[in-house]
Parts: sequence; C-alpha cells; structure tokens
Amino acid sequence: MIKLFASAKLASVAAAILLYLAALPAFSQTDPNQTTSPLAAPTGPVNDYVGVFDEAAKQQLNQRLIEYQRSTGVELAVAVVGTTGDRPIFDYSLAVARGWGIGSKGDDNPSALLMVAIDDRKYFTQISRNLEDELPDALAGSLQRQYLVPEFKQKNYAKGISDTIEAYIRTIDQRSSGTAASPTPVPVNEPGTSVGQTASSGFCCLVIIFVLLVIVFSNRGGGKKGGWGGGFGGGGSVLPWIIGSAIGSSLGSGSSSSSSWGSGSSWDGGGGSSWGGFGGGGDFGGGGAGGDW
Repeated sequence: MIKLFASAKLASVAAAILLYLAALPAFSQTDPNQTTSPLAAPTGPVNDYVGVFDEAAKQQLNQRLIEYQRSTGVELAVAVVGTTGDRPIFDYSLAVARGWGIGSKGDDNPSALLMVAIDDRKYFTQISRNLEDELPDALAGSLQRQYLVPEFKQKNYAKGISDTIEAYIRTIDQRSSGTAASPTPVPVNEPGTSVGQTASSGFCCLVIIFVLLVIVFSNRGGGKKGGWGGGFGGGGSVLPWIIGSAIGSSLGSGSSSSSSWGSGSSWDGGGGSSWGGFGGGGDFGGGGAGGDW
C-alpha cells in the first residue's frame, strides 16, 4: 500500500513538472502588460525591416507623417517585419505601439500603428483611445480591405501601405471636421478581419496554472495516506512554492529591447526635417482592426 501511494505521489509530481515545463515558453514570450517592444528603437515614423520600400518611397512617407503630426498632433506609424514568430500579430503590434510610445504624453494623444508581417501574410492597425472616434475599428478594417489587401495580393506592399495611410489621413480629417459620412457597419466575425483580439496564450497559461492547482490541492487531502501535506515537506508542499517562484522569475525576465526616447533616434528626410522620436505616450487599449491576404 505504501508503494502504491508513493507511486501515485511520484506520478503527480511528474505531471506537475511536465505541465510547468509546457507553460514556460508561453510565459517567457509574454509581456503581461504588453509594454516592451520586440523591435529595436524606431528610426522614423516608417520602419521597414524587410525592404519593401525603396528609399524614395520611404522618405516620402516619412515626410508625410512628420508633417501630418506637426499640423494635427496625430502620430501615425508603420512597421513592416517578416514574421511575428509564435506571437499573434495583435499582441506583437500592441507591444510595439506601447513600447515605442507612439502618441504624445498629454491627455490628448491620438495615434495609430500599421503593422505588417510579410511572411505571415497578416496585418493589424493598433488605434489609440483618443483616435477611435475619428478612426473606428470597423472603418479601419474596411479601409484596409479596400486599399491594402488588393495591392498586397499583387505584392505591391509599399503602395498598399501608402494608400492605406492616406486613406486613414483623409478619414481622420473628414471625421474631425464633421464632413464624413457615417461608416457602414462591418460584421466583427467577417473572415479575414480581426477586431479587438485578445491574447490566447494568456488563456492557455491560466488553464495550465488551474490544472496545477487542482493536482496540488486534490492530493493535499491525502494527509496520513501519503498525500502532499503528510509526505512532502511535513507542514505543506514545497512544489507549489518552487513552481510559483520559477514562474515569477520567467515573467520578470522580459526583453530589453524597449526604446528610449530622446536617445538619439532621428531621421532626416533630406530636406532638413529631423525627427526626434515619438511622443512617448503609447496609450493603446487594444482597439484596432486587422486580417490577412
């Protein structure tokens, strides 16, 4: 009988350890507050890490966004990467938008980030809280499908991005002045569209933690029969403490690639216009729209 209980205990310990090891990758890749950018500090409003823009087109769009920010206070940004890896583009783009601090630090900080992952064939526009009235999620998704997707299917990435940004600017200007027509509602479950997504990895981690707790506390009732409380550390199990400490350590060891404002990031468009970085706001609540092509 003792051997039977010992075997059951070892099986429970092994199961708990395996579940913890399975959870480690998700924890190590997740920034709970989505405030650490997975990308290096930006060098301008347009950051192309895969070379879809030629220098002239990139310079033109950079200048357009700098001038628009100076005239309206709205900061728009573009980031083009190859892939977001195992991280959903919603999570990835939200971390970039917040980590780069797009938008001003003031109370009124309208801003948006258009993120494109070429190899993944996905895109998402993060929209700050103070820009959601001028660029609602459904309308942003409609504009992307109208201007971005057709060009992307033809591999005209730079044109699709530039046309979409111009459509955003027109929409923001029209809605700010009250001259725009009401947007046509778009179903939130339309194929290829993602509005207000949430991080599925976080949910998986919670499920794993719940299973761990069930294993631990269901065995504590064994008491005199060799359960957790009676046979593994006397007054209580040390395994939950070890697991909790390890999880806390993994959560605390985030990426160190977040950008530092005013640390020399600048862009000169050739006409003497310098860019000193985004405003440092990063006030994004998860609003936006995206999809694939």
